[in-house]
Amino acid sequence: MTRKKKRDTKQGTYALAITMGLVLGFGLGITFDQLLLTSLVGAAVGFFVARRLNA
Repeated sequence: MTRKKKRDTKQGTYALAITMGLVLGFGLGITFDQLLLTSLVGAAVGFFVARRLNA
C-alpha cells in the first residue's frame, strides 16, 4: 500500500490570497481610474494576509 502525500496547503493559501487581492484591486482600479496601482496594492495586501494566516 502506498501512502498519499499531503498537499502543501501553505502554497495554496498564498495563491488564493494573492489572487483575491489582485481581483479586488482590479475591480477597485476600474472604479478609481488607477488600475495598475490598486492591482499591485491588492496583490501586496493578499500576500501579507496569507503570510499572517500561515504564521
